[in-house]
Amino acid sequence: MRLLTRRLTGGVSFFALACRSALPAAALMLAASAALLVAGPAAAAGLQVTPISLDIPAAQQSQAMFLSNSGKTPLRAQVRVQQWTQEGGSEKLEATRDVVASPPIVEIAPGARQMVRIVRLQPAPAAREKTYRLIIDELPGADGAQQPAAAGLQFLLRYSVPVFVLPSSAAGSAALPPASAANGTVPLTDVKPLSASIRANGPDASMLVVVNTGVRRAKISQLAWVDARGQRSMQFPGLMGYVLAGQTMQWPLALPLPTLRSGGAFKAKFNDDQEEQTLPLTDRP
Repeated sequence: MRLLTRRLTGGVSFFALACRSALPAAALMLAASAALLVAGPAAAAGLQVTPISLDIPAAQQSQAMFLSNSGKTPLRAQVRVQQWTQEGGSEKLEATRDVVASPPIVEIAPGARQMVRIVRLQPAPAAREKTYRLIIDELPGADGAQQPAAAGLQFLLRYSVPVFVLPSSAAGSAALPPASAANGTVPLTDVKPLSASIRANGPDASMLVVVNTGVRRAKISQLAWVDARGQRSMQFPGLMGYVLAGQTMQWPLALPLPTLRSGGAFKAKFNDDQEEQTLPLTDRP
């Protein structure tokens, strides 16, 4: 069985579990790659998931998400909730009972849609946003049998959907979004709680380390390095990732340290902003 991953808009990740078949390895990889290319945001043949990101406000105990079946045969799916943290510059998922899915296993007829309620069991909101991931797995048929080898590939889909339990209103006022509307348009994200630094990552690369001291997450997209002459070097044309509240995350860059020492700034879009801002760089190499 092979696991192929694709990060989609909003932070949801799409996984295709390609079960073994009689096809040669090269043909299997080609077919699996094609399946990833045609998959839309949180949607693939059969299992579909909406929304692709879930916020649970401080005053609410639950939110609804929907699983639907666009295929021609019934499907079964399992929904698990895992606590999501960042440690040592890496994502970490752990089992939790703070948030649960109800029901945890569903069976969906062709063309049907099933609501799954995501329930926060802790009665009081925290001062800092809490973060989780919904792991949604398509299950094999009721008999557990795989497709015959002659049928080729069987794809069992997995989605990883971010869930954010928002902090209390008092704490939320100091959160990242929004800042101020200087030009009368939609307010931009306040990036003051963010600080970035650069360290070496081999002779021809570097590592970007971002610290978030705020009480809400920061989603970073379309990160580019703009040098002193105004020339842009795009590092992440889409979603780079999240820096969770009060945590630190890092990403490798295809930029050698001498390039970064020559002057410039990182530009990116934060959360759902339409305009880019400068990522505060506090420690240059």
